[in-house]
Amino acid sequence: MKTDLAIEGCEIIPNYIPYLVLILISIIIFILSWRKAASKKLIPFYLCMAGFIYLFEYVILVLFKSYEYFTGVFKDDYFDNVLGANISNGFIVPSVTVLIAVFNLEFWWIFLIIIGFLGIEELFLYLGVYRHFWWRTFYTGVSLFIHFYLGKYLWCMIRYHVNRFTLRITVLYFANIAIQGTFMFYLVALFHLFLFHVNWFNDPSRDHITFVTLYFFIDSIFFSIVVVLRAYWFWHALLIIGLACINVLLHQVGILEISSNWVLCLLTVFQICELFLLMLMYRLLHNSMSTQ
Repeated sequence: MKTDLAIEGCEIIPNYIPYLVLILISIIIFILSWRKAASKKLIPFYLCMAGFIYLFEYVILVLFKSYEYFTGVFKDDYFDNVLGANISNGFIVPSVTVLIAVFNLEFWWIFLIIIGFLGIEELFLYLGVYRHFWWRTFYTGVSLFIHFYLGKYLWCMIRYHVNRFTLRITVLYFANIAIQGTFMFYLVALFHLFLFHVNWFNDPSRDHITFVTLYFFIDSIFFSIVVVLRAYWFWHALLIIGLACINVLLHQVGILEISSNWVLCLLTVFQICELFLLMLMYRLLHNSMSTQ
């Protein structure tokens, strides 16, 4: 794995610099979209679009190893790979999707933006901060085209039909995937507090990511349902207690490895915070139903 890159005629720079640039660009793009839309619904919309990509990446990146990122941040190669995916799919792609939807950009603008993405992908390949296995740059173009038009449709639905039950469930479900998936990743990658072992892959980090992602894909169903149904506090408490029991059970059978017993309490606190965050996302959708 390369730890730094050299651009012709320039000094060697760290791998993370191109990814840092993507983050900065993403922030600028989101600010422009926010100024245009002037709607708090943009936040759950952004998270929902990121969640869509998380599901897509779980299939092509985690399960079928389509490509690999080299950010040069983590010593663990697989966590470094996931960090690159998080920057790409949690920052730049959803922020551009939001921009396209908010400004209602038409086909030729979208086409030019996709060409720009393909150029960046080829540049990253050239710089050695990213590589393909069976994936091809053309596939990126097709998937972006679908994602951008899905974003335009979803934003229209959120603006004018957010009172629909299935729409709220969908938005909150995928928003929860983005939030929970991001926090779960950084808790492990930065602090090494816990690790799931299911022996599906030889690489323990890939094994962990595969299982924990499936975990929050499933629990996000229950989070979104109790929030959208505005269930009584009893059902909220039952959900949190049930997840706490599952965590304890996974630890007892050896699937969940923890650094100390207090980590189980921390996971429960995190899931409580997750529930409150999702309730906030619901209020952002609900309280602005009559606004654009």
